[in-house]
Amino acid sequence: MTHNTKEELERLFKLAVPLAKEFNKRTYSDLFQSKYEEFKPLFDAIERECAEADNPDEAVEEVASVIPDAMHQILEKAGSKRKKEQILMNYNMGMVSFIIPMMRYGRTPVCEKVVDRMIVLWNDNGLEMDLGKSSYEDIEGGFKARMCYITTAVCEGLGKPDHCYELETLRNYRDGYLANSEGGMQIIREYYDIAPTIVKRLGRSTDAGEVYLEIWKQYLEPCVRLIEDGKPAECKEVYTDMVRTLKTKYLYS
Repeated sequence: MTHNTKEELERLFKLAVPLAKEFNKRTYSDLFQSKYEEFKPLFDAIERECAEADNPDEAVEEVASVIPDAMHQILEKAGSKRKKEQILMNYNMGMVSFIIPMMRYGRTPVCEKVVDRMIVLWNDNGLEMDLGKSSYEDIEGGFKARMCYITTAVCEGLGKPDHCYELETLRNYRDGYLANSEGGMQIIREYYDIAPTIVKRLGRSTDAGEVYLEIWKQYLEPCVRLIEDGKPAECKEVYTDMVRTLKTKYLYS
Protein backbone atom coordinates (compact mmCIF):
# COMPACT_ATOMS: atom_id res chain seq x y z
CA MET A 1 0.00 0.00 0.00
CA THR A 2 1.40 3.38 -0.94
CA HIS A 3 1.71 6.23 1.52
CA ASN A 4 -0.83 8.26 -0.46
CA THR A 5 -3.42 5.47 -0.34
CA LYS A 6 -3.05 5.19 3.44
CA GLU A 7 -3.40 8.96 3.86
CA GLU A 8 -6.52 9.03 1.69
CA LEU A 9 -8.09 6.18 3.67
CA GLU A 10 -7.43 8.07 6.89
CA ARG A 11 -8.93 11.22 5.36
CA LEU A 12 -12.00 9.24 4.32
CA PHE A 13 -12.37 7.89 7.86
CA LYS A 14 -12.23 11.40 9.33
CA LEU A 15 -15.32 12.28 7.29
CA ALA A 16 -17.45 9.52 8.87
CA VAL A 17 -18.98 11.63 11.64
CA PRO A 18 -19.38 14.86 9.59
CA LEU A 19 -21.09 12.87 6.82
CA ALA A 20 -23.36 11.14 9.34
CA LYS A 21 -24.59 14.56 10.44
CA GLU A 22 -25.59 15.31 6.83
CA PHE A 23 -27.56 12.07 6.42
CA ASN A 24 -31.10 12.95 5.35
CA LYS A 25 -33.50 12.15 2.54
CA ARG A 26 -33.31 15.50 0.77
CA THR A 27 -29.54 15.72 0.31
CA TYR A 28 -28.29 12.13 0.57
CA SER A 29 -28.08 11.23 -3.11
CA ASP A 30 -26.27 14.39 -4.23
CA LEU A 31 -23.86 14.35 -1.29
CA PHE A 32 -23.10 10.66 -1.78
CA GLN A 33 -22.39 11.10 -5.48
CA SER A 34 -20.18 14.12 -4.81
CA LYS A 35 -18.10 12.32 -2.20
CA TYR A 36 -17.86 9.18 -4.30
CA GLU A 37 -16.40 11.15 -7.19
CA GLU A 38 -13.98 12.85 -4.78
CA PHE A 39 -12.67 9.52 -3.53
CA LYS A 40 -12.97 7.47 -6.70
CA PRO A 41 -9.21 7.85 -7.38
CA LEU A 42 -8.63 6.21 -3.98
CA PHE A 43 -10.90 3.27 -4.77
CA ASP A 44 -9.23 2.87 -8.17
CA ALA A 45 -5.82 2.91 -6.50
CA ILE A 46 -6.91 0.24 -4.00
CA GLU A 47 -8.12 -1.97 -6.82
CA ARG A 48 -4.94 -1.50 -8.80
CA GLU A 49 -2.44 -1.85 -5.94
CA CYS A 50 -4.02 -4.97 -4.49
CA ALA A 51 -4.43 -6.64 -7.88
CA GLU A 52 -0.81 -5.97 -8.79
CA ALA A 53 0.67 -6.94 -5.41
CA ASP A 54 2.88 -10.03 -5.09
CA ASN A 55 0.48 -11.28 -2.43
CA PRO A 56 -3.00 -9.84 -3.13
CA ASP A 57 -4.50 -11.25 0.07
CA GLU A 58 -1.87 -9.53 2.22
CA ALA A 59 -2.45 -6.31 0.31
CA VAL A 60 -6.21 -6.52 0.96
CA GLU A 61 -5.55 -7.13 4.66
CA GLU A 62 -3.24 -4.11 4.86
CA VAL A 63 -5.76 -1.79 3.22
CA ALA A 64 -8.69 -3.19 5.20
CA SER A 65 -6.98 -2.57 8.53
CA VAL A 66 -6.36 1.17 8.14
CA ILE A 67 -9.83 2.46 9.07
CA PRO A 68 -10.54 -0.10 11.84
CA ASP A 69 -7.14 0.63 13.40
CA ALA A 70 -7.98 4.34 13.48
CA MET A 71 -11.34 3.58 15.11
CA HIS A 72 -9.81 1.29 17.71
CA GLN A 73 -7.31 3.97 18.69
CA ILE A 74 -10.17 6.39 19.34
CA LEU A 75 -12.06 3.81 21.40
CA GLU A 76 -9.01 3.01 23.51
CA LYS A 77 -8.94 6.63 24.68
CA ALA A 78 -12.69 6.82 25.37
CA GLY A 79 -12.72 5.38 28.89
CA SER A 80 -16.04 3.85 29.95
CA LYS A 81 -17.99 1.32 27.92
CA ARG A 82 -20.91 3.70 27.63
CA LYS A 83 -18.69 6.45 26.24
CA LYS A 84 -17.24 3.99 23.75
CA GLU A 85 -20.75 3.00 22.63
CA GLN A 86 -21.72 6.65 22.12
CA ILE A 87 -18.62 7.34 20.04
CA LEU A 88 -18.97 4.13 18.05
CA MET A 89 -22.61 4.85 17.21
CA ASN A 90 -21.65 8.20 15.67
CA TYR A 91 -18.96 6.57 13.56
CA ASN A 92 -21.14 3.57 12.66
CA MET A 93 -23.73 5.89 11.17
CA GLY A 94 -21.17 7.47 8.89
CA MET A 95 -19.67 4.13 7.96
CA VAL A 96 -22.91 2.41 6.97
CA SER A 97 -24.52 5.43 5.30
CA PHE A 98 -21.51 6.72 3.34
CA ILE A 99 -18.09 5.06 3.72
CA ILE A 100 -19.01 1.42 3.09
CA PRO A 101 -21.53 2.21 0.30
CA MET A 102 -18.92 4.44 -1.38
CA MET A 103 -16.31 1.69 -1.33
CA ARG A 104 -18.82 -0.77 -2.83
CA TYR A 105 -20.40 1.58 -5.36
CA GLY A 106 -17.97 0.76 -8.17
CA ARG A 107 -18.71 -2.97 -7.79
CA THR A 108 -15.04 -3.88 -8.01
CA PRO A 109 -13.93 -7.29 -6.67
CA VAL A 110 -11.00 -6.01 -4.64
CA CYS A 111 -12.94 -3.23 -2.89
CA GLU A 112 -15.64 -5.77 -2.05
CA LYS A 113 -13.03 -7.99 -0.40
CA VAL A 114 -11.59 -4.99 1.44
CA VAL A 115 -15.03 -4.06 2.78
CA ASP A 116 -15.73 -7.63 3.96
CA ARG A 117 -12.46 -7.78 5.85
CA MET A 118 -12.73 -4.20 7.11
CA ILE A 119 -16.12 -4.94 8.70
CA VAL A 120 -14.69 -7.97 10.54
CA LEU A 121 -11.77 -5.92 11.88
CA TRP A 122 -14.04 -2.98 12.78
CA ASN A 123 -16.36 -5.22 14.80
CA ASP A 124 -13.49 -6.70 16.80
CA ASN A 125 -13.86 -4.08 19.52
CA GLY A 126 -15.56 -5.87 22.44
CA LEU A 127 -18.81 -3.94 22.00
CA GLU A 128 -22.19 -5.34 20.95
CA MET A 129 -22.72 -2.82 18.16
CA ASP A 130 -21.59 -4.66 15.07
CA LEU A 131 -21.27 -2.80 11.81
CA GLY A 132 -23.32 -4.18 8.91
CA LYS A 133 -22.70 -4.33 5.16
CA SER A 134 -24.70 -1.61 3.45
CA SER A 135 -25.09 -0.22 -0.07
CA TYR A 136 -26.14 3.05 -1.65
CA GLU A 137 -28.99 1.32 -3.48
CA ASP A 138 -30.49 -0.11 -0.29
CA ILE A 139 -30.33 3.23 1.52
CA GLU A 140 -31.74 5.25 -1.35
CA GLY A 141 -34.44 2.63 -1.81
CA GLY A 142 -35.32 2.97 1.86
CA PHE A 143 -35.82 6.70 1.42
CA LYS A 144 -38.13 6.11 -1.52
CA ALA A 145 -40.11 3.59 0.53
CA ARG A 146 -40.82 6.21 3.22
CA MET A 147 -38.30 4.81 5.65
CA CYS A 148 -38.75 4.84 9.44
CA TYR A 149 -36.65 7.92 10.06
CA ILE A 150 -35.73 7.69 13.74
CA THR A 151 -35.72 3.89 13.87
CA THR A 152 -33.51 3.71 10.79
CA ALA A 153 -31.14 6.38 12.12
CA VAL A 154 -30.79 4.43 15.37
CA CYS A 155 -30.21 1.13 13.58
CA GLU A 156 -27.66 2.77 11.27
CA GLY A 157 -25.76 3.89 14.34
CA LEU A 158 -25.83 0.36 15.71
CA GLY A 159 -24.47 -0.94 12.43
CA LYS A 160 -27.69 -2.67 11.44
CA PRO A 161 -28.58 -2.67 7.72
CA ASP A 162 -31.85 -1.31 6.35
CA HIS A 163 -33.30 -4.80 6.05
CA CYS A 164 -32.15 -6.01 9.47
CA TYR A 165 -34.39 -8.17 11.63
CA GLU A 166 -35.26 -5.41 14.08
CA LEU A 167 -36.26 -2.88 11.42
CA GLU A 168 -38.35 -5.42 9.52
CA THR A 169 -40.03 -6.52 12.76
CA LEU A 170 -40.96 -2.95 13.67
CA ARG A 171 -42.13 -2.12 10.13
CA ASN A 172 -44.33 -5.21 9.98
CA TYR A 173 -45.78 -4.33 13.36
CA ARG A 174 -46.44 -0.75 12.25
CA ASP A 175 -48.10 -1.74 8.98
CA GLY A 176 -49.99 -4.65 10.51
CA TYR A 177 -51.16 -4.44 14.11
CA LEU A 178 -50.58 -0.76 14.81
CA ALA A 179 -52.13 0.57 11.58
CA ASN A 180 -55.28 -1.48 12.21
CA SER A 181 -55.63 -0.80 15.92
CA GLU A 182 -57.75 1.94 17.48
CA GLY A 183 -55.86 5.24 17.23
CA GLY A 184 -52.96 3.47 15.55
CA MET A 185 -52.99 5.50 12.34
CA GLN A 186 -53.02 8.71 14.36
CA ILE A 187 -49.85 7.61 16.16
CA ILE A 188 -48.20 6.66 12.86
CA ARG A 189 -49.09 10.01 11.28
CA GLU A 190 -47.83 11.81 14.36
CA TYR A 191 -44.56 9.89 14.12
CA TYR A 192 -44.02 10.82 10.48
CA ASP A 193 -44.86 14.44 11.22
CA ILE A 194 -42.13 14.77 13.84
CA ALA A 195 -39.48 12.20 12.92
CA PRO A 196 -37.73 14.01 10.02
CA THR A 197 -37.35 17.19 12.08
CA ILE A 198 -36.01 15.30 15.09
CA VAL A 199 -33.43 13.41 13.02
CA LYS A 200 -32.36 16.66 11.37
CA ARG A 201 -31.93 18.41 14.72
CA LEU A 202 -30.05 15.51 16.25
CA GLY A 203 -27.79 15.43 13.21
CA ARG A 204 -26.54 18.89 14.16
CA SER A 205 -25.93 18.01 17.80
CA THR A 206 -22.75 16.70 19.39
CA ASP A 207 -24.53 14.02 21.44
CA ALA A 208 -26.59 12.34 18.69
CA GLY A 209 -24.96 8.98 19.39
CA GLU A 210 -25.91 9.13 23.06
CA VAL A 211 -29.49 10.11 22.26
CA TYR A 212 -29.92 7.39 19.66
CA LEU A 213 -28.50 4.80 22.05
CA GLU A 214 -31.03 5.87 24.70
CA ILE A 215 -33.89 5.62 22.18
CA TRP A 216 -32.78 2.11 21.31
CA LYS A 217 -32.50 0.91 24.90
CA GLN A 218 -35.58 2.66 26.24
CA TYR A 219 -38.03 2.19 23.37
CA LEU A 220 -37.04 0.24 20.27
CA GLU A 221 -35.40 -2.80 21.81
CA PRO A 222 -38.30 -3.27 24.28
CA CYS A 223 -40.76 -2.95 21.37
CA VAL A 224 -39.02 -5.74 19.47
CA ARG A 225 -39.02 -7.98 22.56
CA LEU A 226 -42.74 -7.35 23.18
CA ILE A 227 -43.57 -8.17 19.56
CA GLU A 228 -41.58 -11.40 19.85
CA ASP A 229 -43.44 -12.25 23.06
CA GLY A 230 -46.81 -11.77 21.37
CA LYS A 231 -47.69 -8.60 23.29
CA PRO A 232 -48.66 -6.09 20.57
CA ALA A 233 -50.83 -3.96 22.86
CA GLU A 234 -47.97 -3.48 25.31
CA CYS A 235 -45.70 -2.62 22.38
CA LYS A 236 -48.20 0.02 21.28
CA GLU A 237 -47.95 1.67 24.70
CA VAL A 238 -44.15 1.84 24.46
CA TYR A 239 -44.28 3.07 20.85
CA THR A 240 -46.83 5.76 21.74
CA ASP A 241 -44.77 6.87 24.72
CA MET A 242 -41.72 7.19 22.46
CA VAL A 243 -43.55 9.38 19.95
CA ARG A 244 -45.06 11.68 22.58
CA THR A 245 -41.84 11.93 24.63
CA LEU A 246 -39.66 12.75 21.62
CA LYS A 247 -42.22 15.27 20.40
CA THR A 248 -42.24 17.08 23.73
CA LYS A 249 -38.48 16.95 24.20
CA TYR A 250 -37.29 17.95 20.73
CA LEU A 251 -40.09 19.98 19.21
CA TYR A 252 -41.48 21.91 22.17
CA SER A 253 -38.43 22.38 24.35
